[in-house]
Amino acid sequence: MKNKYIKKNKSRLAELVISAQIIGESSLAEAAETDSVNFFPKETLEKLKSAKLLTASVSREFGGQDLGLKPGTNLALLNILKNIGRGNLVMGRVLEGHINAQILISQFGNDRQKKTFAKDAFDGRLFGVWNTQAQDGTSLSKVKKDMYHLTGSKTFATGTDYVSRPIVTAARKDGSWQMCVVPLDELSTSSDSSWWNPMGMKASRSFKMTFFKTQIPKINLLGSAGEYYQQPGFSGGAIRFAAVQLGAAEQLLDETRKYLKSLNRMDDPSQKMRLGQMAIAVESGNQWLNAAALKLDRYMEKPAVSEGESFIIYANMMRSAVEQICTDVMNLCQKCVGARGLNKPYHFERIIRDLSTYLRQPAPDAALADVGRHVLQSDISAGEIWNLNLNK
Repeated sequence: MKNKYIKKNKSRLAELVISAQIIGESSLAEAAETDSVNFFPKETLEKLKSAKLLTASVSREFGGQDLGLKPGTNLALLNILKNIGRGNLVMGRVLEGHINAQILISQFGNDRQKKTFAKDAFDGRLFGVWNTQAQDGTSLSKVKKDMYHLTGSKTFATGTDYVSRPIVTAARKDGSWQMCVVPLDELSTSSDSSWWNPMGMKASRSFKMTFFKTQIPKINLLGSAGEYYQQPGFSGGAIRFAAVQLGAAEQLLDETRKYLKSLNRMDDPSQKMRLGQMAIAVESGNQWLNAAALKLDRYMEKPAVSEGESFIIYANMMRSAVEQICTDVMNLCQKCVGARGLNKPYHFERIIRDLSTYLRQPAPDAALADVGRHVLQSDISAGEIWNLNLNK
């Protein structure tokens, strides 16, 4: 019976991966059409809903597919994110934020919250995680027994006007951070689009969102104070955004090959060499993706402190490697296609702008330094540091 369940679940996950691949391929045109802070890839979002990708990371207990919630599902999750990122990095970012929220709800929510927010997801509501802020950041204060006030602003509020159930972090009086699931479609808030004027990822609508004593019922407080930063989930989540980024690198390779073929430049030895370098880089990224999924599976199967620490280090390695891979692929791509290829209607310039912006994730130097610290403190030989833990 258990083997039958596992086989059926793998089949369902495979269908989700294929659906994401189809959606990713078809989303390329809309990505170009909506390359503006005034637009949003609504058609692609509807396709994600229809393919049940917005409910896949809900627990099976509440009708979902356990995607990213159980061992054995993480490779499918990362490939889904990569496939969406191939066609549209904006939607890859939006989907990653939605799934991040679903994972946090599964991890820290009580049964009532899980049931309520699962229904919201099945009703088509889009979730996200809004944590970044400046000096005028958010705070949470209790006004009566079951009601709180949320005050202050969040920046980089991805999906503004489309995300209706963001998880917003806010400071309590004691300085600890509390997660709140904010029902935006039931509240009055203020968004500032002028704050968002980026080089790329324009249609992500990562505006500034301000709350003015916004009423948050106690049932919408997710988990205990401080749990948002609980490890290894906080740092380990980097493997998801890295998967989205890798999708764009894959797309650049495919677009470059198609471009060179269209101009009959397939026999140029320099172009062959650059394409070979791009192919090696992309394949390296996929090896990192596969290994990171295995690492996370292992931690889920055996959530010991040592396994969690090992996974964090591996996640930091993966995000650092993928950043370099994407940078190399972008540079090689631009050399291949030249100034002509960087003109519209080709997709190169937009993908490069979007990817360059999306690669700027927080604390890259600290992540890499953490890897170095681990290597310095380890007594295991270089050839065994990572394989030992992967193959146990």
